[in-house]
Amino acid sequence: MVTRYTRGPTWFDFLEQISGCNDGRWYFRGQSDKDWPLQPGVGRQDKLGLSAYSLDDELRLFRDFKIEVLRFHSDINTDLELLALAQHHRLPTRLLDWTENPLVAAWFACNDETDGRTGRIHMIYSAQDQIDAAPDLNPFDAVEGTPVTLVRVPGRAARITAQQGIFSLHPNPVDHWEPWAVQDPDLPPSYLFIDIPPEEKPFFCQMLHILGINHSRMMGGLDGVCDTLSRRYKER
Repeated sequence: MVTRYTRGPTWFDFLEQISGCNDGRWYFRGQSDKDWPLQPGVGRQDKLGLSAYSLDDELRLFRDFKIEVLRFHSDINTDLELLALAQHHRLPTRLLDWTENPLVAAWFACNDETDGRTGRIHMIYSAQDQIDAAPDLNPFDAVEGTPVTLVRVPGRAARITAQQGIFSLHPNPVDHWEPWAVQDPDLPPSYLFIDIPPEEKPFFCQMLHILGINHSRMMGGLDGVCDTLSRRYKER
């Protein structure tokens, strides 16, 4: 017996929305709570604890990561690639994850389908001609006032490749990024979003699972495989 969830209109709104974002310059980020700001982890208060953010502390954290990561990834040696790897393994960094695949963003907005929160899929248009990062780019070298930029790193880490990931690089991690605040009213929108009500998250998850977007695909490893098999068992 297959478990069927209430079909809400948001799934079809989502499909219609992304159908107009198919020129290769749109990027997507899913957040399970629409009220969360676009702010990287290393500057967020829940990661900082009782101390204020400082660049010295951030650099010390990254230095310690580089020492430890040699045991697992001796083949990755540029700071940006290592920072991206750290981000994908939940270390607080000055990066935010984005994806070229809107279905991946929808999964991140909905995979905690019983959390009772309204999710949000952010969509940004990039006018950058080149987002592939230069090999010598120093992610900590940006001066105050430098805008947030999008960067793509080489896909040597499997999880980054699986999620078709790119990153926004934030010169000041304490700031909340508001890409909607810099839109030119005389130009087409460069920022869009769609909210997913909590009661529609299970249906989104079911549709995404059918389309092959699941924990096993997104996160890899045995935990992801078991999560995907458990869902298959539940919906048998």
